[in-house]
Amino acid sequence: MALPKLSKGISYDNWSLQMKALLGSQEVWEVVENRHQEPEDIGEMTIAQLATLKATRAKDKTTLRAVLSY
Repeated sequence: MALPKLSKGISYDNWSLQMKALLGSQEVWEVVENRHQEPEDIGEMTIAQLATLKATRAKDKTTLRAVLSY
């Protein structure tokens, strides 16, 4: 995923729109908007909830890797 680099020659509004579109196409934009919060106790979670948590963690890592790739 090639993300645009924010620089002096690019307006923030244009850059942020590009980031939203690119991260949205990778289905990870909601991680940026909602900020993943780790649960305090996973001992009482159902199998479905654990699967959702695993998927959310993966999206969080994918998003962080993409944003920090510069």
